[in-house]
Amino acid sequence: MSISTNSNNRPSDEIDLVPLIQALWTNKIIILATTVAGAVISLSLYMTSAEEWTASTYITKSSLYNLYNEVNKKELAAGTSPPQVELQLYSSIQNDLFYTSMGVMASQSISLKESGPKTGRNEAVLYVASATAPSAEQAKSQLKTAMDTANNEAIALNLPALAPENSLRAFNTLDEVKIGNSKNSKKSAALGAFLGLVLGCIFVVGRVLLRQYKSSNPA
Repeated sequence: MSISTNSNNRPSDEIDLVPLIQALWTNKIIILATTVAGAVISLSLYMTSAEEWTASTYITKSSLYNLYNEVNKKELAAGTSPPQVELQLYSSIQNDLFYTSMGVMASQSISLKESGPKTGRNEAVLYVASATAPSAEQAKSQLKTAMDTANNEAIALNLPALAPENSLRAFNTLDEVKIGNSKNSKKSAALGAFLGLVLGCIFVVGRVLLRQYKSSNPA
């Protein structure tokens, strides 16, 4: 007993990829043209769009011992630590201060993104706080103003009895504010070229499939 391998037994709606690949190669000029056109259009939009500058810095929770000392107005002796019960209490206050300040910053259009430790060691969780504006100075000013406001409001809400002249911070900044241009011409051109390539391939493949359909379903 033998099994027929006649190609005529294959379903009539099966798509043969060979003609599609051949069509893509034959129409490579069209695909190349749409790719170049996509890159040119994307660069044109890039050149005419407004500038975007981003100011950013790393933030993390404030020091637990600084919080304890500030509230209790005393310095711990070297090698000592607060009682465990008090440490848990101030750890809760530390979290409240930090996450309240983050909420205030978010309400002022500050972007907050979690970041891994800089050294890969057992460090505190870091966040990148950033602001975007049409100019570098505006971005830096917006970030600084939002951070100062968030710090003051978080302390006033969670520790209202603390004197205004206290040195406590709701969060710590770990480096200077960095300024960068958010616009990237290379990325813009690459994205436009990729979209042009996809559209060109879709056009060629669609035309081949339409011809195949018409030839298999004559009027």
